[in-house]
Amino acid sequence: MIGHQEYQPKLFSTVDIEAFIPPNHLLRKIDKILDFSFVREMTEHLYCANNGRPSVDPVLFFRIYLIIFLYGIESDRQACDEIQYNLAYRWFCRLALEDSVPDHSSLSKIRDRLGEDTFKKIFERLINVCLERKLLKGSKVMMDGSFIKADAALDSLVPRDGAIVDPAEEAKKYIKGKKFSNETHVSKTDPDCNLAGKVHEKKELRYKVHETIDRESRIILDPHVTAGSEVDGKQMLSRIDHIEETFNVTVKEFTGDRGYGYGENLQALEDRKIKSFVPRFRTDSGTRMGRDSVGFKFNKKQDFFICPKGHKLTPMGPDPLGYKRYRIKGGHCKTCPLRESCLNMTAMKTRNTKHIDVHPYQRVIDKAAKLETTDEFMKMRGERQWKMEGIFAEGKAYHGLGHARYRGRSKMQIQAYMIAFVQNVKRLVSLTPWLKSFYEKLITSFIKPFFVENYSEFLSARI
Repeated sequence: MIGHQEYQPKLFSTVDIEAFIPPNHLLRKIDKILDFSFVREMTEHLYCANNGRPSVDPVLFFRIYLIIFLYGIESDRQACDEIQYNLAYRWFCRLALEDSVPDHSSLSKIRDRLGEDTFKKIFERLINVCLERKLLKGSKVMMDGSFIKADAALDSLVPRDGAIVDPAEEAKKYIKGKKFSNETHVSKTDPDCNLAGKVHEKKELRYKVHETIDRESRIILDPHVTAGSEVDGKQMLSRIDHIEETFNVTVKEFTGDRGYGYGENLQALEDRKIKSFVPRFRTDSGTRMGRDSVGFKFNKKQDFFICPKGHKLTPMGPDPLGYKRYRIKGGHCKTCPLRESCLNMTAMKTRNTKHIDVHPYQRVIDKAAKLETTDEFMKMRGERQWKMEGIFAEGKAYHGLGHARYRGRSKMQIQAYMIAFVQNVKRLVSLTPWLKSFYEKLITSFIKPFFVENYSEFLSARI
């Protein structure tokens, strides 16, 4: 017999929101291990103590923002609408059914009031606590950069002040094939972003996030945002310095792709006694000497080469690319019987003299080239790829890292901090029960401000 439902609305109802939230719901897991009361203490100085209307609770604001980035909600307005009817969201935000949801415009004002520095402190607080509880070490790191599409169109590009632009080009409306340059043009809607893209790829207005993760736990230590055209390798040393100074750790191992494999970076890593797994920026870096010095002997102590006929090649100084050039003086090459085979480049034959170019960081580049052939390096290369690319893929697919929600580098940095925060929280709640020893150390002195008091209930949760 077919059933027939009749709806009879009740004038009064008693509803326990808690009962509607499944035991294994992600927000319930997060609520078990995190306590955001510290946010109120951290932001207290930003509000007047005895004047004005009460503001939206900063803790409520941060819980809303965690939901926004955890579930990749597109806008503050949409988030407020969903919290209105989503019981799980209401429960996590500590809002009863009769409580009103803050207006989306309030969220924007609070975000601007808190500013980049507050979000930075909140993000770093979680990392510091994890370090204290031995959930991560921070001594072995991986780094990579990824583009973020800016909230600005190519039509917004205008000539920079003082830039010389062809009037005919300036008058044209943007069409495919028109040339722009970061030196001559800037976006009028978001001046902090710029044109960027991979080689042979269409350039767009973008930002770039340079993320550093702990190799073992995959917890993000530093999500630094720059303009899109910023080179990855130039950020490496400053971000290592930032991590060491902020979290009081010593980086002992660094893994990155070839974008970090400049000679000066490889040398700096060696000087700091950091074990590096970084390939050369170019596979032919430093190969000039090997190509041109076959049959020659090098006197390291006195800094000169000796050719097969016994003539010295002395240093002449660096060339425009920074290579140190050694050259024979005296015109010995003009009558040398080995001239045809020894002068293996057109420039040598034209000048009738042999020269050998040595890369300014030849030694560390040779060391990197040798390391690239080892099994250990190949293993680390594969590990870096799935760990770093996995972090970026997760951020872009689920948390909105692929495109900018806001305009301006500072607000983009807030977005990066929040996305990194929720990704780190997901790493924490995914810890398995066999890590009981970690939990015991974690709960002992981490009850406030982050973790729950009921240890047995925490262990019984399926996280």
